[in-house]
Amino acid sequence: MTDAISKYQQSRRCVLLVALFLMALAPAAADGVISYLEGSVTVRRGENAMTAGIGTEVRQGDVVATGARSTAVIRLANAADIKLRENSSVDLSEIGDRVEVGLNQGGLFARVFARLLGGFDVRADTVVGGVRGTEFFVAYGRTIEDLPDVWLCVNSGEVEVSVLRTGASMVVREGEGVNILAGTRLTDARRYRWTERLNWNMDPAEGALFDETDLDAAYSDLLDQDYD
Repeated sequence: MTDAISKYQQSRRCVLLVALFLMALAPAAADGVISYLEGSVTVRRGENAMTAGIGTEVRQGDVVATGARSTAVIRLANAADIKLRENSSVDLSEIGDRVEVGLNQGGLFARVFARLLGGFDVRADTVVGGVRGTEFFVAYGRTIEDLPDVWLCVNSGEVEVSVLRTGASMVVREGEGVNILAGTRLTDARRYRWTERLNWNMDPAEGALFDETDLDAAYSDLLDQDYD
């Protein structure tokens, strides 16, 4: 009887070891997916980079980048969609009940779903935009001083913009935009003409997704008002 129990225990341990081995071989669960793209889009995971396609899965910690004349829409944890402009790069820093995206260069559109419980943040150097259930756009401007300007405008809902270096913050409301000069000084929130030309669409069934806005030309609108 004792020998039978011992053999059963050994057999059970073998089964557990095989199960653990198979779990170690299984790929990590995806935290999001590229739902649409045009042109050249890459995903970097650690030291490895891959060319993305529609349906490519992304994970927390990945860096997604678009090339010239390219765009991509990423669904993150069924909690938010982000659309990258051309020549843009984002770091998917945290994806879960809370989502945090780091904008490394270029610009992005974000659509945050109301069911996201832990909030959604976009970081660009020293600037953080925190939102719940809203649509907004954030991009780097020209580097006139030590750091590039950061632009942000809101299509719906509200965004709380915070400057980490100074502790300054403000709420930017629907239809308003703000310029963060050199990434440190907040301008007053106001309506900018260039924000009306942005392409907020993230659904290919609704029309073109590529944002044709000439941000360099639009930037003169901000310069006229913010660098007096």
